[in-house]
Amino acid sequence: MSSGLSDDGVRGGLYDISKPRFDLSTYGGRLSYFYSITSPLTLLASSSELEKAQKDVTHFEARIKEEGKNGCWVPKDQKAAYDHAKQLVNSSIHPDTGKPVPLPFRMSAFVPTNLIICAGMLMPNPSLKSVIFWQWANQTLNVAVNFSNANKSIEMTPQEIGTAYVAATFTSVVLAVSLSRLVPRLRVSHTTKDLLGKLVPFASVASAGVVNISCIRWKEMRDGVEVYKLTQDPVDGHEEKHILGKSPKAGQMAVMQSAASRVFTNVPTLITPPMVMTYLASRNTFSGPRGKLGSTLTQLTLIGLSLGLFLPPAIAYFPQRATTSPAKLESRFREHGAGPVYFNKGL
Repeated sequence: MSSGLSDDGVRGGLYDISKPRFDLSTYGGRLSYFYSITSPLTLLASSSELEKAQKDVTHFEARIKEEGKNGCWVPKDQKAAYDHAKQLVNSSIHPDTGKPVPLPFRMSAFVPTNLIICAGMLMPNPSLKSVIFWQWANQTLNVAVNFSNANKSIEMTPQEIGTAYVAATFTSVVLAVSLSRLVPRLRVSHTTKDLLGKLVPFASVASAGVVNISCIRWKEMRDGVEVYKLTQDPVDGHEEKHILGKSPKAGQMAVMQSAASRVFTNVPTLITPPMVMTYLASRNTFSGPRGKLGSTLTQLTLIGLSLGLFLPPAIAYFPQRATTSPAKLESRFREHGAGPVYFNKGL
């Protein structure tokens, strides 16, 4: 698999920052990119640091454009400053508004915020009130994340946001309660029943996540997203975007791919820790007076590792700048040739 790092030119101790740090056309490049922007360390940046990062990115990109095909060659310290500024901007600033995404709803806050919720949902022998509360909390967070990171060129009314919130929360709670009531009635061994009970959160969260993102982004499926072609400027070599119009079929692809990524994200976090914990419990790993504390700490560690390690591979699976053929879209796009054409998948 590709390392994901672009082949940066080096000349006499200078670095060409016109070459992208990550090759987003490869899975390895996207993986490295998302590990960079989902780092919780970016949450430590203050408002003034984010503002400075935006100014630094604007400054360097103006230099890159001015230099054109010759490349923009800078010393190592300036390259490091540019890379750091880009990391902060990409992880914290909304690309449409140019303003910081609220801190708890950034993708870099995914691990700490979801660690709390996953720990709550995976508590042993949960009461009905506990199941309802943690499913509600999870979907409330999902709606906030989806809305905060949504394409702001597509406006949603408070009523539409409320409808998405109610639909996702209701689906999640109904599934969680139904499955939690069903599992104890199954005629299987105690170990199997215990494992199935721990998989209930995954089934409910994955299903509700698909409903959630579909409701939040239903306008993309109905009205379409912008589809465009790319050409290269003959003077400076930079890409030029040519908007071809909005395509509902492209919008449906974008939402389906984003929903699949959310399911992929939940698989390791809500399946792997329960399976490991069930195995360890069967080996009497947590027996003794401090067994309960050891079990809790082990479970939280497994959840944290799953969240941190497996989020980037899940969201990197589909390119954010998605590619398709005009033949797969509405008939009006076929006059633009065989393609490829592009659209923004979103997160």
